[in-house]
Amino acid sequence: ISGDLFLSNGFNTPKVVMPGVLAINGPSFDNYQSRDVDALREKLNSSLVNDFPLLVICDDSRFVAENIKNFLWVAFTRSNPSHDIYGVNSFSENKHWGCRGSLIIDARIKPQHAPAMEKDPIVEKKVDLLGVKGRSLHGII
Repeated sequence: ISGDLFLSNGFNTPKVVMPGVLAINGPSFDNYQSRDVDALREKLNSSLVNDFPLLVICDDSRFVAENIKNFLWVAFTRSNPSHDIYGVNSFSENKHWGCRGSLIIDARIKPQHAPAMEKDPIVEKKVDLLGVKGRSLHGII
């Protein structure tokens, strides 16, 4: 995939997550009024893009494409279905929303999200010690 196809308004580094799913780095999320995903959506009318029925806008496309766990974590914990779902050539028909092109999930980190949890090596070492023979978690972990 050529990154040049998606270079608009700070979107770049498209990575194939799995067949039919593409992760794309987006600019840092500012607010829902910025309309940056709408600007991208207008440029995504290529048949190449429609080879990917699902596009995930994220902060680190390499991380998202690294494995299925990363994809699932980012796509479905950093998006709100009522606010973060878009579609190429979207429409409403008989009170039902749809799109004729790719479905887009905006899974960038939002200001209301909690900061990323970081491992504490001291705590990890203490927990590991509980798993040694004769200790309370032996055989469980």
